Amino acid sequence: MFYLLLTILANVAIFMSFRSFSRFDIKTLPAIVVNYGVCVITGTLYVGSPEVISSFDPVSPWFISASMLGLIFISTFFLMAHTTQVRGVSVATVASKMSLAIPVIFSLFIFKYAVNTLDGWNYLGIVLSFIAIALVSRKANKEGASPITFRFLLLPMAVFLLGGLIDTSLNYVNHHFIDEEIEPVFPIFIFLAAFALGLIICLIKKVKFGPKEFLGGLYLGVPNYFSIYFQLKALSAFENNGAIVYPALNIGIIIGSTLLAILLFREKLSKLNYIGVALALVVIFLLSYQEILKAL
Repeated sequence: MFYLLLTILANVAIFMSFRSFSRFDIKTLPAIVVNYGVCVITGTLYVGSPEVISSFDPVSPWFISASMLGLIFISTFFLMAHTTQVRGVSVATVASKMSLAIPVIFSLFIFKYAVNTLDGWNYLGIVLSFIAIALVSRKANKEGASPITFRFLLLPMAVFLLGGLIDTSLNYVNHHFIDEEIEPVFPIFIFLAAFALGLIICLIKKVKFGPKEFLGGLYLGVPNYFSIYFQLKALSAFENNGAIVYPALNIGIIIGSTLLAILLFREKLSKLNYIGVALALVVIFLLSYQEILKAL
């Protein structure tokens, strides 16, 4: 539970960082690229450069996985940014959060990690998590409902699939290729690959980097590194049971970011949003009550 809580806090910090970008007029693309560079520096300072260098193994499965995930990370970001611009924040948010269905399905029916530890209350919590996320993410559409066509669904479906692919891959790689020694090093190479690709894109597009983008990337990059590191630790603590970790993680992020958005950004919630938050609290209890009872 400790590492799951730290993962939630790190992701809430990421959400708050993104929210500040619009308030302080920080350009998202260059800030994101700077953020990936800061992630690499943060991880290297945390682990120590000798350990990072000695762990470097370009033919190992974990290193290849990290490089591929880095490319997926930045590709997912571009898709999320584009989806937000053309389909709206709510559509992008729901698509990214609902992507937890993919790692949950893989964990339960394909990987079957620690499935024998789940009971009926846990399964109920998994089902209710989707309802809670939909309720909390629902925002009023002042421009009217858009027609649901294949073209409309294409972008959010891509976000859904890539987001699920990232979490499923982390779950699989953590179980098969990563040990305790590699856990803090693995995210460094994910973000190094993302930084390299992002920098190339910025150079091709001739994107300009200003002081605000460097500052935004700095305070985004530190929690971003630890969000992946703590996620790997949380998966290990729960025996790589993604069916428990990912619903609890997403629900925790939504509760934390929603409460802070109310306090810091004066966001207003609808009745459905409040029902979703209340249901999310029930979901967290259903998913983690065994751990809570152990602690007592």
